[in-house]
Amino acid sequence: MQRIALFCVWLSALATCVLWMSWHATDAMAFDEFDTVHAPPRFTLSYQELMLEIKGRARLGLHDLQGDGGPEYDSPTDTATIGTRSPFVELDSFELAFRLNWRELLWINANVGFYTDSTSLSAIYFEYKQELNDWFSQGVEVGYQNSIVAAHRHTVRYPLIATNYWKNPEYHAAYGAHFELADETSLSLYGSVSMTRPLNSEPIHGSPTYAGSLKTLSYGSAKAFSGNSAAGTALLRFMTHGVSVEGFGYVGKITTKYGINTLISDFPYYRGLPDFDASQNEVLSWWAGGRVIFDAYGVHVMAEAIASKEQLLKRAGMYAQVSYTYQRESSFFNTFEFLVRYEQTWLLDSTKLIDKSHALRSPELNNAISWDHQIVTLAARLNIIEDILALRAEYSFFMEKNGVDALHIRDESYDDNELLIQIEARY
Repeated sequence: MQRIALFCVWLSALATCVLWMSWHATDAMAFDEFDTVHAPPRFTLSYQELMLEIKGRARLGLHDLQGDGGPEYDSPTDTATIGTRSPFVELDSFELAFRLNWRELLWINANVGFYTDSTSLSAIYFEYKQELNDWFSQGVEVGYQNSIVAAHRHTVRYPLIATNYWKNPEYHAAYGAHFELADETSLSLYGSVSMTRPLNSEPIHGSPTYAGSLKTLSYGSAKAFSGNSAAGTALLRFMTHGVSVEGFGYVGKITTKYGINTLISDFPYYRGLPDFDASQNEVLSWWAGGRVIFDAYGVHVMAEAIASKEQLLKRAGMYAQVSYTYQRESSFFNTFEFLVRYEQTWLLDSTKLIDKSHALRSPELNNAISWDHQIVTLAARLNIIEDILALRAEYSFFMEKNGVDALHIRDESYDDNELLIQIEARY
């Protein structure tokens, strides 16, 4: 019955999309780093009413974790340290993006990422968008793509709450409506039906291939697994004169596989929580939050907060960032952006005693997923040749909260600040 119900939900969503696609559409819903605004097309192929845009990006980065590295300092198994402290250079990403469109109405989009040891398809989706009149547009998006909540982060490393909730792609069918209320004032409504993403642990540091030991609980990339079911996401956005205010929420179910089992295996003392019920194999999960953005006169300001619940886990997080972009008329060294970000995450009630000697949080590295974090990031980007070649530098200060007052365990800090210097080429 569950499979039949899930099939009916998806059939209804797709049927709705087809009906809307026959005569309406809107701007893209999920944030796309390769859209026309962020990656103007340079290479195109045409055939009758079809046009194929080919875009790409390559990133080569130097990563350096604070402290001395090498055999005397790093553990071969990486269970006693937070990761290799020896600086290393790696191909952070090499991506190709294909945008096939028909009459600027129907788009078939795909993003492929290449790494030194793997290849991944990060997005493939159908999109239909069209302005119906001067004040109203609407549209649909169907496929494998980021959540409709995803936003432009302005840095290479994602904020922690982005990694936790909306960084990774999902399979969804989404609908959006956009209303122009007045000059420079608009209202947008977005909704999507998606497949539940699995819970997993992801690194808090920036390297895409070397994870280290410090992890955070995340909704991972969509995959097939036992107990997979439908989830829903909604977003409301109001914009006026460079200011955007958003509210959003997600609700779905986590089951035993890639859900409850992940909580049990990643949190050593999770089974000991007073309300833990070993007979539960399906439970509601949700996350919700809001975002305020200002973009005008070269100034970018964004603040975001999210709270969530996964079975017995209650989490919250926020970040605020501000940047200024200076531009001048030249083909060389024409853009400079400097950014400052502060972020913080909490696992609520993690220091309450489960028994006389344990809490959900502990200073043990194998329980680092239960720590609270404070991070300050300084970032700079310099366009060397137009928007084709750029140099990025980011330095993040990581501060951990891993003590338990009731057990007389103080916070133990780690030297895990991270430097990233990256060269980026776009075409």
